[in-house]
Amino acid sequence: MEITISIPDELVSAAQSSGLPAEAYVERLLGRIASAAAARSRGRDQLRAELETDWEQYQSTGLHLDEDEVDGWLAGLQSGENGDLPPLHA
Repeated sequence: MEITISIPDELVSAAQSSGLPAEAYVERLLGRIASAAAARSRGRDQLRAELETDWEQYQSTGLHLDEDEVDGWLAGLQSGENGDLPPLHA
């Protein structure tokens, strides 16, 4: 089964500028979009796993930072100071 799509003029113009046929340009663009979406998905999965680990660690130890400590640490990062987290406490 073949699917026919109408390629918008903006993409046809971009394809001509790149020297590629419009269909090849769109295929390459779709490939980049799919790769970016897969990378975002992997990033979300990694973040979710890290958050689960951190939550389990907090539940078992009670060690944490409070809001003021985190705000101070982030302000230090913005001003170019050392990026080490302050020590956790109960």
